[in-house]
Amino acid sequence: MEEFINSYSCLDCEHCFKMSSLGLLINSELESINEGRTEVVFKKGEIIYKQGTPLTHIVIIRNGLAKIYVEGSKGRNLILTYAKPYDLNGGVGVFIDERHHSSLMAISDCECCFIEISEFKSVIRSNNAFMEAYLKEYSERVLHVYHQFSVLTQKNMEGRMAESILYLKDHIFNNGAIKNVSNQDFAELTAMTRESAIRVLKEFKDDQLIEVVDQTIHVIDEKALEKITLHG
Repeated sequence: MEEFINSYSCLDCEHCFKMSSLGLLINSELESINEGRTEVVFKKGEIIYKQGTPLTHIVIIRNGLAKIYVEGSKGRNLILTYAKPYDLNGGVGVFIDERHHSSLMAISDCECCFIEISEFKSVIRSNNAFMEAYLKEYSERVLHVYHQFSVLTQKNMEGRMAESILYLKDHIFNNGAIKNVSNQDFAELTAMTRESAIRVLKEFKDDQLIEVVDQTIHVIDEKALEKITLHG
């Protein structure tokens, strides 16, 4: 179960959010957000927010990694993207109906800050620079989702898997090893069954395109994976 924290483990919003677009806020705006925020610690596998529930807070992950996904019928989910430290997570419901239209799950232990949606909207209205930065960040996520749907509908399983591996390496793990992404996650990221995802990953491993050590994936032959994305 998630752990509620009354005494903050971080200093304040000004110290933490200088790493994100919230660094554009003036002191009075940061103080207002800081007064109303709540810290919660989630264990790996716990739901941070669930599709269909009221959207009462913007969530910022201070430490850890989480997946954003759409819950489908018959238990089939589709991962849209991942939430990294300092991303602002709320989704399209922020300005539509204040409901979550996707779910957010911790794939590693996560320390999260919850910012009241009313305070967030107030700051958006009063600070144009912050509003533009937020819209830019959100638009980049939407562009990724557009690209992902193009990949899922036009490429074969090998092409989809190669795209996903390179996306994770380059954009989520900063050109490093891919950690905490399970076989089921790869299936949900590539719109495959778990069995198919395992088979394609094994093919990549046997062909020495990737190396798997202690459930961590290292890319060995990036150029070969790039060729697969082009022709897959």
